[in-house]
Amino acid sequence: MNERAHEPGELPDRSVIAEAVRGTRWHAVSVVPTTGSTNADLADGVRAGDEAGRVLIADVQTAGRGRHQRLWSAPSGTQLSISVTVAVPAAAAPRAGWLSLVTGVAAVRAVREVTGLTAGLKWPNDVLLEAEEGKRGGKTAGILSELATAPDGRLVAVIGTGLNTELAAADVPVPTATSLRLAGAEDPDRTALAVAYLRHLDAGLAAWADDPAAARAAYLDACVTVGQRVRVELPADEVLLGTAVDVDPEGRIVVADDAGARHVLSAGDVTHLRPA
Repeated sequence: MNERAHEPGELPDRSVIAEAVRGTRWHAVSVVPTTGSTNADLADGVRAGDEAGRVLIADVQTAGRGRHQRLWSAPSGTQLSISVTVAVPAAAAPRAGWLSLVTGVAAVRAVREVTGLTAGLKWPNDVLLEAEEGKRGGKTAGILSELATAPDGRLVAVIGTGLNTELAAADVPVPTATSLRLAGAEDPDRTALAVAYLRHLDAGLAAWADDPAAARAAYLDACVTVGQRVRVELPADEVLLGTAVDVDPEGRIVVADDAGARHVLSAGDVTHLRPA
């Protein structure tokens, strides 16, 4: 990628990103000032017949969503909001639940590469930054993966990532959230982050399709939840306390309770998971 100065808040550079990811699966890159939801826009495109491999970046989303339909928004210039479309081969369809986990690994690697910050994944796919002296750690990115069907029946995943870059303390939506700047990155460059993220995601998706064991090993290497004592909030106000001991080959968290019983939970089973 060409080195260049950038002003805080300016739009990611579409031409630089497109050139840097040439030769990967990402064949069409678009950058827009604002939209309702980058995921919704790309899903509409899939249903209209667009080929997979598209990238859409927006400065502002007015109707961005996270898991469980939680709203996800940020002021202009403070977040990298990026969605992609990924073809899901029939043979890999049973492993589609892994897509958001693979994406989380790509986001962690991009943050580490571009900023040097210590980043990890809270299961299933929240990107966490380590708190350092005088800096604010916490969640800096969330990921939402959805499936759309093309007119010819092809299954396509639409994966959206919202990464807080320049978000100020006054704009952080919850006490457990942060941004790259609040965590100590002096000048987080959204163009560089987009390039690193797309390159790592392309490689991670190749492993997901061809070598699931390698994709799982990469996830476990980035995951900070395994080994932690956790509090898992389940539907109907149930609470499970125990230790996260593994993420199984289907991407489910395995929690051993205090009696030694092992509970295997998918992301859809869990309302919240936090350190106990």
